Formats: sequence, C-alpha cells, structure tokens
Amino acid sequence: MRLTEGERTTVAGIAGNLVDPAKTAALAAYGSKVAGYARPDSDYDIIIVSKRFRGGVRYRYVDSPVPASALIVDEDVLRQDASSSYLGEFVVGRLLNVYEPISNAELFSAVESEYKKRVLIEALLELSSDYGEFGRHFLVPYEYFLLDKLHKRAAVYPPALYSYVHTYTCGLGAENMSLSTQTFRAAAESLEPRGFLKTEPGGIRMVPEKLKADAFTRFHSMFSLTARGVTQYAVHGYAGRVGPSVFSREALSKLRRMRESPPAFPPLQEPRSLLRLKEGTVIPDASLLVEALAKLLGFGAHSTREKELGEPYSTTRVLTFRDTTRERSVVVKNYTDVRSLKWALLGIWASRASKFSTAPTSRMDREYGMSQTLRSMGVLVPPVLAVAPGERILVKDFVNGPTLSTKINDILRGSGEGADLVSAYGGLVARLHAAGIALGDAKPSNVVIAEKGLCLTDLEQASPGGDGAWDIAEFLYYTAKLSNREEPMRKVATAFLESYANGGDSTTVAKARNEKYFGPFRPFLTPGMAKMLREMLAGYA
Repeated sequence: MRLTEGERTTVAGIAGNLVDPAKTAALAAYGSKVAGYARPDSDYDIIIVSKRFRGGVRYRYVDSPVPASALIVDEDVLRQDASSSYLGEFVVGRLLNVYEPISNAELFSAVESEYKKRVLIEALLELSSDYGEFGRHFLVPYEYFLLDKLHKRAAVYPPALYSYVHTYTCGLGAENMSLSTQTFRAAAESLEPRGFLKTEPGGIRMVPEKLKADAFTRFHSMFSLTARGVTQYAVHGYAGRVGPSVFSREALSKLRRMRESPPAFPPLQEPRSLLRLKEGTVIPDASLLVEALAKLLGFGAHSTREKELGEPYSTTRVLTFRDTTRERSVVVKNYTDVRSLKWALLGIWASRASKFSTAPTSRMDREYGMSQTLRSMGVLVPPVLAVAPGERILVKDFVNGPTLSTKINDILRGSGEGADLVSAYGGLVARLHAAGIALGDAKPSNVVIAEKGLCLTDLEQASPGGDGAWDIAEFLYYTAKLSNREEPMRKVATAFLESYANGGDSTTVAKARNEKYFGPFRPFLTPGMAKMLREMLAGYA
C-alpha cells in the first residue's frame, strides 16, 4: 500500500460524503499520491464506482478534510469503457498506471484485465499492419503495451504527459512500471491459446498471419484513436461541470504542467525503440540511420563514405565509417527503393518459371528469417547489425572478398582456376535443397568468397519449400547468358552439377530441364550454348 491507513480512511470518508455508501460498488486512489511524485499541495485523486449512477460519469472536487478530485462513474459504464471505449477511455485509462484499491479490489482487477487485453490486441494489430510478416521477428516487451498506449493518450491530451513521465521517473518509477505491466503479462498468457501470440519471459512474439491485419485494420486503428480523443474531450467537458473557482484552479494546474519540462523518458517519446530482435538493433527513425549506426559501431567523430553495391538495379549500398584509428563498412539494403520494382518486372518475365516475392515487408522478412535459419545450419551469411522496420531497411556487416561470378568469368575467359569454388557452391545448393530450402535467386553474384568459405549475401527470395529446380536453371542459364564460350561453360556446369548430384536429388535436376525454366532465358542464349546445357542437365537427371 502507498497510502497510510489514515489516508485511506480519509479518502473513504470523502467518498462516503459524495456517494451513498450503499450504492458504492468500489473505491480506488490513483495519481501522484499513489505513484510517489506528489507535491505538498497535490490533490488526492480517487475513482468512486457507483451502482446505477444516473449521471454516468461526473467530476467532484472537495477541499476538506483534504483537497481531493473525485471521479464518480457508473459501474456498467466503467465496464463498457474497458471493453469498447464507451467513454473514450476517459475513466478506464486511469487504470493503465499504478493505482490503489480501497474497496472491492476484485472489480478493479477485472476491469483492468479486460481493458489491457484490448490494449494489447490493438497494439499487436497495429504492429502487424505496419510491419507485415516481419513483425513475427520482434520480441515485444510488456512495457511496450503500456508506454505505447500512454504515448497515444498524451498525443490526444498533452497535459497528461507530465503525470506519465513523473510516474515512471520518480523514486518509485521502477516499481510503478512493474506493477503497471504485470497485468499485460497476465493478459498475454490468457490470450495465448488463441494462437496469435506466444509468450516469453521478456515479452511476446506475434503471429501476424493469425492477426489478419491489413489496410482496413490500420485505418480502423487510426480512426479509433481520433474518435477516442474526441470522445475523451467531450466526456471531460461533461464530467467536469463545476463552478468558476474550481475551473480556474484546474486550468492553472494544467498550464503549470504544460510549462514545466518533465525529465527525459525516451521510451515514452518513442515506444517502438523498445522492440527487440534476436539479431540486430531496432532503429525506429530511419532518418537517424547513419548516426545510429555510427553509435552502434562505436564511432565518435568520424567520416562516412557511401557507394552503390552490385548491379545498377541493386537496392543495396555500402556505408563506410572511418575515424583516425579504424574503418568499418556495412551493407544497407532498402526494400522500398523504387529500384526494387525489378522483382515485379522479373516476375512478369519469369511468370511461368518462378514466382518472386515483391512486397517489401515479405522480402525483408525472408532475408532476416533465412539469415537466422542458414546460420543455425552452419552456412556463412553476413551478421544482421540493425533494422529500420518502418522504412524497410536492413543493415548487415560487409563481407570482403570477390564474388563467385568474378571467378566464373575468369574461367569463361580461359583461366584454369575457380572450378573448385563452383563445385563448393553446387554442394552448398544441394545441401540447402535437401533441407527443403531454395534460394530463389541463386546467381553467382550473390555469393562472396570470404576467408572462411562461400558466404550467401542475398536471401530476400529464399524460403522453405521453394523451387529448387529454378535455382539450378537460373545458375546455369544466367551464368551462360550472352556468351558463346561453350567449352569453358561446360567446365562450370560440370563442376556445379557433379557436386550437386552428390548431395542433391536427381529429380530436381530433371525438373530444371523443363521448358518453363528454359523459356525466360532462351533469348539470351546462343543455340549451341542452350543445347549443351540442356544435354548436361539430362545427363545428370
């Protein structure tokens, strides 16, 4: 208990003078006196839940025996505010933060639980709507649901920010946070059987496909926030029907709060900074990406150099940070870059052979998820350093080394070296196919020859259950495009197919010979090259 027995008795006496005790369903105190940041002249804030209260909701102010602000609400109206925001959460929103029941704690507990279940579901719907499939990678801490809701409420009613910040930065701030979030933990556990979330010790992971969030959900969430704000103000005006002296006191109090600068509390200003990933740091504001990366990599004063990476249509760039003692490069991939429309165009070009994932969130989800999966299999992939999910940006460590395509080009120009690397890649592709994973974009330009072996750098089309035959066909036909060097290409194809045959399925090789895989590449292959490659595929089928 935060209030003394004497204070509780005084508060109960005030409530008894305002509402017939026989009609009082429950009583609780909240606000600065309970949270631990009260001034000597602060009011006692109380909620009186009344049975069949004709006014629905009403503010009452008293000065004796102590100054108090009493919010009287009908029990049924309070329950409706919890379940459907009947009052714009004007009353039930006060149960987001720490409060102290004085009578009938069970009623407040039930109402708080119902309310926080709805808050949790709405927050997940919004995250899933904003981040799509990628949302499944977030660990959403229980504090997020509290602070995200307070952030929204403060945006609608700015004077509340003073109270929110002081509640969680005062001497009892940590304890207040624990008390306010434990109901979210219980709410998540009760909702887990419905299948759209999974609880973990530090928070929850959502299952976006079960939430079925879409554009309508995003619109509905935005509309609800606006509607609640309007309702909240309307209810505030209706409930606060008081005389001019009380109105003046309340106005001056709000003005004082607005003028005061509360202590810094970044999680309340940017709740999404609380989101966590198994690998990499979440950067909520992509406009601060470079500064955030510099800090993440330990750079103070530094210079930054930027260059494009890969083909002209690539959506990837390399950022290099440098100070007086060291240099570090990272790869930044923007899945919403206009050049990513290449996948839509390629999808039309290869529509009979392969279906490319075109949605930015889906491609980022695949890249991030498959990075985790392949690393767990011992496959070399660049570590993920950071994600700016709002702008669909993924940052990976830069892996230095030539690409496999450069070695293959050497072979095609007559060099005798590099066939062992092609063979290693064929074995790696076979291994992935045996595990049920297809790369979707198996071009040799996506493979870096690193010190520790072959490193796969582009996984945005990779997926479990993908089309392995497309991987084989794309590697061979794409590598041979616009070339008439049949014998050197035969050497490349032999190295790849022999190694693949040792660990892969011959039926996949046979399927790769199908006309639908050959068709998209036909215009770029000489008749002799096409005949040779198709005969080789038949030989290894």
